[in-house]
Amino acid sequence: MKSRFVLRAWLATFPLVAILSCVNSVGGRDDQDRISGLYILESVDGVAIRVPLAAQQGCNRTVQKGLFTISREGSDHPPQYDWSIAIPADCAPVPSQVDQGGDDVGNWSFKTSTALSFFSLMGRGGYGASLEEVPGNPAAVTFAYGGNSYRFVRLMRFDDPQGVVYVSFVDQFGEPVAGVVTSFVFANGLEQGGTTPASGEFGNRGVVGECKIGFTPPSNYTVPASQPNPISVTVLDGQAVRTTVTLTKL
Repeated sequence: MKSRFVLRAWLATFPLVAILSCVNSVGGRDDQDRISGLYILESVDGVAIRVPLAAQQGCNRTVQKGLFTISREGSDHPPQYDWSIAIPADCAPVPSQVDQGGDDVGNWSFKTSTALSFFSLMGRGGYGASLEEVPGNPAAVTFAYGGNSYRFVRLMRFDDPQGVVYVSFVDQFGEPVAGVVTSFVFANGLEQGGTTPASGEFGNRGVVGECKIGFTPPSNYTVPASQPNPISVTVLDGQAVRTTVTLTKL
């Protein structure tokens, strides 16, 4: 299991007024902790995703999803952010000039109590983002990229109870099955996924509760009629849960 997103933080209980003096600084650890977490893309230019964008080079494009993380400083690094936005095109082949989304990684600081400053480590330079904190609602971050405004809403804090779930795919002879495309949907709605390597096993971290795992086997395998798809697995706090799915090799 690989992820660029660093899932760590500490629960803070300090109010918004705590950062009013944190202009042009990273703010205190309490301030950093308060807004740290995993955010998902909610809307583009005020329109809830999925959002069609202007066609490029004859290719229609739709913003389907986006992830954004913000984390506090560590012993060897300043506060960091990481975002990715997917804008798939529906033509084939896709011309090289067609924007299919982007990503960025860098360091951040408070510009004001309601604004953040981003400093890219991928050559995008510096840019700003607005920070929205309304009592009773999850924090939200909005920034502009490629001429559009993207609003991300926090889905989870890094200190939310979490566990890891692994699923292994084997054939009727007990041999591992590589190339199975998996889709994990956790209790808070977070979607993750990937393709099984030679070991036939794939895993993801998510919040505790029910996780539904859907799968698509490679062309030389089928799903037995008795095998549910998706399957349901309960994620347990601080534990690694493993389950096995048997496929039929043709």
